[in-house]
Amino acid sequence: MQGLFSWQQLQTIEREAPERMEVPSGSWIAVQYEADRPPVLAVRIQEVFGMAQTPRVAGGRVPVLMHLLAPNMRVTQITDDLASFWANTYAIVRKDLRARYPKHSWPEDPYTAEAQRRPQRKR
Repeated sequence: MQGLFSWQQLQTIEREAPERMEVPSGSWIAVQYEADRPPVLAVRIQEVFGMAQTPRVAGGRVPVLMHLLAPNMRVTQITDDLASFWANTYAIVRKDLRARYPKHSWPEDPYTAEAQRRPQRKR
């Protein structure tokens, strides 16, 4: 299908609707696109510690709907306003997930915490 587009058109598509987005952990996460729905980024919560704002596509016009995943890779929260999630809901989610997944990082301040690809092992 890429053969249908010029190199410049492909560059524009990648800039406006990227196939993957880099998150603070350094991982490149696939963005899911469906017609008439916002793009979705499904990512573990630990991978986005330090991310202050919801990512956007289409030249910054469209917020990505974030499916924040628990360590079991199941959706624990859906938001298109990451700043509001950190400020208002994270403490509640943290309390619940910290009890279920004590080996994983659940910092009090997700803005300054280091993003993690994998849980840190306790020594």
